[in-house]
Amino acid sequence: MSYQVLARKWRPRTFEDMVGQEHVLQALIHALESQRLHHAYLFTGTRGVGKTTIGRLLARCLNCETGVTPNPCGECSSCQEIQEGRFVDLIEIDAASRTGVDDMRELTDNVQYAPTRGRYKVYLIDEVHMLTNQSFNAFLKTLEEPPEHVKFLLATTDPQKLPVTVLSRCLQFNLKRMTPEHIAGHLRHVLGAEEIPFEEPALWLLARAADGSMRDALSLTDQAIAFGNQKLSASDVSNMLGTIGQRDIERIVNALVEGDGPALLAEISRISDFAPDYSVILADLLSLFHRVTMEQVVPGSADNALGDAEQVQALARKLSAEDAQLFYQSALIGRKDLTITPDARMGFEMTLLRMLAFRPGADRREPPAISSGGQSAASEPRDEPDPAPTPQVEQKQPEPEPESTPEPEPEMPAAPPVADEDASWLASLDAEAEAAGEYEESYPLSDEAPVTEEPAAEVAAEPVEQPAPAPEPAFVEPDPAIEPAVEQALEPEGEFVWHRDFRSLGIVGMPGNLASHGAMSRDGDVITLTIDEGHARLLNSRHEEKILAALRNRFGDSIQLRTEQGNPGPDTPAAYEERQRKARQEAAEASIHRDPVVKSIVERFEARVVEDSIRPAETSRR
Repeated sequence: MSYQVLARKWRPRTFEDMVGQEHVLQALIHALESQRLHHAYLFTGTRGVGKTTIGRLLARCLNCETGVTPNPCGECSSCQEIQEGRFVDLIEIDAASRTGVDDMRELTDNVQYAPTRGRYKVYLIDEVHMLTNQSFNAFLKTLEEPPEHVKFLLATTDPQKLPVTVLSRCLQFNLKRMTPEHIAGHLRHVLGAEEIPFEEPALWLLARAADGSMRDALSLTDQAIAFGNQKLSASDVSNMLGTIGQRDIERIVNALVEGDGPALLAEISRISDFAPDYSVILADLLSLFHRVTMEQVVPGSADNALGDAEQVQALARKLSAEDAQLFYQSALIGRKDLTITPDARMGFEMTLLRMLAFRPGADRREPPAISSGGQSAASEPRDEPDPAPTPQVEQKQPEPEPESTPEPEPEMPAAPPVADEDASWLASLDAEAEAAGEYEESYPLSDEAPVTEEPAAEVAAEPVEQPAPAPEPAFVEPDPAIEPAVEQALEPEGEFVWHRDFRSLGIVGMPGNLASHGAMSRDGDVITLTIDEGHARLLNSRHEEKILAALRNRFGDSIQLRTEQGNPGPDTPAAYEERQRKARQEAAEASIHRDPVVKSIVERFEARVVEDSIRPAETSRR
């Protein structure tokens, strides 16, 4: 038997095998159960999300010999012929190649004839937006009032090109892009069934490269299996895709956090052997710094879109808020400047070195503080003591007439300690004098020029140090407001929490969607799943078997499952994920409003932020 590619072999054969399109499947299942069938359906979405697959499944549901049902038998001749693509009453039309008005007139002329084998004659028109205006005009009347034995299923990747007259005659379903979690979960299931060994990071690399398309993910998986000789490793997948892995990004960031310049350059030299796209690497860094900032502002908001939620949380605790903002801005500017640099690697290196050079770390603020003491400044940094003698020379040059030239040599070693003692003492005298109204400024000590000029320089230098600790309270203040909400949401880490740890069970498809809308309670070896009435109607024995298998895999073979209808309450996995999504959205909006660049634009140009345009970064798509 010839090999069949994974995208065809694992094409869903029932609604419950579909992944990630529950909002569409729920409407279709309810319509089939209640026999409320429309004559025209329009499925929109990007490539590889299941438009044609849902159309074929719907054709099976309509023509199954057991009757119109959301669960076709798959054994009758009609189901088998549709599955094999040879059912005479399922007419699949590629509108990209049959765009002429004559082709459409031929179609409309044949609509009136009754089906030959099935209950309904189903027209599945793919890429319907490619039809000409004349073809649409010839099709409109038939689309609006077709015979009772005809169903139209339209699929397109660009619904904006469809006339509104067509849209108004169809039930429109927008299929969503697959999330990396859905893709990685499905690949995990497929590779387990195919008995292909794999590494978890390799699945996330494939899920990110698929860019929301399950078909692309399965095709890339086929290629990766051949590349890795019947196994999937993260290094092989990274080499095949020509990208660097998330671990490489983490190594770069760790070198930045540690301030380790040699390690950073060594890491750049290592990844340059893969000839990567440096703009893509900067985009990944931007995504990482954004997620780190969100985790710092709203703890617990870091998603697992890339499978590195733990690393992001650890980095958020390790990296200061001001460093995260600086790294983000540097990467943003560096990505823009990458196109005008003589060499891409040079621009990438300068961007990372800029992050190191201008990092507002504590080591950059200590030298001025030490130099004010007058003793240890000359021993540590060589750059800081150099400006110290220059102001003394400049101050003594305008005074050659008095006997100022012989004075600096004996007073150089003794001046700093005297200045420190006199500064505090004279400051108290100045305050008393100001209170008495004798003078306004602290300059009457100019008679002792060599002694008083140095404290003046030091007093001028000290205010420069004052702003250094000032940013610290700015980042401490929001924390008390956030902490109470976070503390209420904390769950015990050592225990299995249903709404938090549900995805670790690996329940996919329709059973996973139904279980995510329920609440779990456990009494010994009996687990009770409480589901609301609307979702409980969709639950059948096959769903319960899959849910029970996942529970036994987690808790042991003695587990028994009992389902009941009722109010699950707010602690369902679906409600929990929705709350997490809202938290990420709110954090993204707060981050935009607090951004100094955005504030500057709003104030200078009287601009406004369009709230609906703000989206949290779920993936690092470029």
